Amino acid sequence: MWYGETHPAGTEKPIQAVTENSTQGGSEKPTPSCTEKPTAGGTENPTPAAECSSPQPLGMEDGTIQDDRITASSSNNGYPATDGRLNNHNRWLTGRADGNPWIEVDLVRSTVVTGVTTQGSPGGSWYVMRYKVAYQQQPSSQRKHVTDGNRDIKVFIGNTDSDTPVTNLFDESVEATVVRIEPTEWNKGVALRLELLGCRRD
Repeated sequence: MWYGETHPAGTEKPIQAVTENSTQGGSEKPTPSCTEKPTAGGTENPTPAAECSSPQPLGMEDGTIQDDRITASSSNNGYPATDGRLNNHNRWLTGRADGNPWIEVDLVRSTVVTGVTTQGSPGGSWYVMRYKVAYQQQPSSQRKHVTDGNRDIKVFIGNTDSDTPVTNLFDESVEATVVRIEPTEWNKGVALRLELLGCRRD
């Protein structure tokens, strides 16, 4: 990863910043963002529909999700995955050599997940512009990606600055115990704070 540039995951070429089709402040359901075709050799199964009429924060910001349930592909010194909580004064920051970053949240039990809210680095200019969402229905089950109505892997449009929360709701909610956010494009570096939205099972 080259810091100080804007580029997609796995490349070193700068890209133009994306500013459309996101919902800032978490107030509206965003316009469906761009999609990515599944890789050759397999297709993504349709995202299972799950009922959640009144989505709520699932516990990243308030600490209900404990630190030992948050992991990542890498982290920079002083910026661990456990700091990737919405509105935190710190943030998760990847290691410099991490070209395929991710941050993962273990919800412990089956939970209806309906969307994600993201922020970048507080007071800085590092933020995630696009990302995918993967999930597992059980920790031992196969990882799937959230898809759109055409069964294409959905690439969500994220932040255009470092501090404004941006909420993306899924076309269809999913039942998951583990949720992984996979940044694909970022500004300067991968810096992320997040909240998962949904409904806990009774």
